[in-house]
Amino acid sequence: MGNFLNNLGQKLATFMIGRNGVDTLAQWSIGAGIVCLLLDFLFGPLTGLPIFSWLSLAFLIYACFRMYSKNIASRALENARFQAFIRGPQAKMRSLSARYKNRKTTKYLKCPKCGQSLSVPKGKGTLRVTCPKCGTKTTTKS
Repeated sequence: MGNFLNNLGQKLATFMIGRNGVDTLAQWSIGAGIVCLLLDFLFGPLTGLPIFSWLSLAFLIYACFRMYSKNIASRALENARFQAFIRGPQAKMRSLSARYKNRKTTKYLKCPKCGQSLSVPKGKGTLRVTCPKCGTKTTTKS
């Protein structure tokens, strides 16, 4: 049985030579397909419309198309555009996650002049904070 699995892995690797494989856009398409499938499972019987089922199928077919495509240059360009599109929201989510994680030890405020996000340690009394972007000095209670 072990030899069969090794051969299967080698044959799959050989089949994927010259193909795009799994990239970020394919991963997101698979995730969107699974979410649509869950929505269909939850709300499909209530609505009576198979819209989430069709969307799920479309996302999964698109992901398979991307993974098995031999036009690697076009898929790489599409993937680069997609990554540029999601870079901003991902950075915002990382920032919000860090703020939530540090909420007990750090106070966050905005510069009154330029809007830059500033952080000061909590429980240190009244502090004078200088914005690193515009140099505005602000007094705040931590």
